[in-house]
Order: sequence, then structure tokens, then C-alpha cells
Amino acid sequence: AKTQPREVILALGASPEAETTILYITRMLEAPRTKNKALRITRLGRGLSTGAELEYSDTDTIAHALENRK
Repeated sequence: AKTQPREVILALGASPEAETTILYITRMLEAPRTKNKALRITRLGRGLSTGAELEYSDTDTIAHALENRK
């Protein structure tokens, strides 16, 4: 019996091109023709490193840090 993947972890960079690729892959995996309804699509958390100085961080990095907080 073939087993279906339970999770796809997307580990791409933080560039606009990577964000577009992540969106494309997510939409393709969530398409109605997908047989595996239990498939989780996740991505690596990213944001500020421990001990990072806020004054040297750009707004996108800070925004991602806030979105990916636990």
C-alpha cells in the first residue's frame, strides 16, 4: 500500500521570488484535485535571531518575526 505524505515543509528564502514560489506550491498542493486532504503545508519560521538588535533590522524581518512568534 502506498502511503501519502502528511506534511510538506517549505524551506525557501525570504526574497520576493521565494515568497511567490511558496504561494505557487501551496496553491498547487491545495488544489481541489489533491487526494490527500490531511496534507499539512508548513514553512520554517524566520525572523529575528536571538540577541539581534532591532535598530539594524528591516521592517520585513520584524514583520516576519511577529507573524512567526509562538
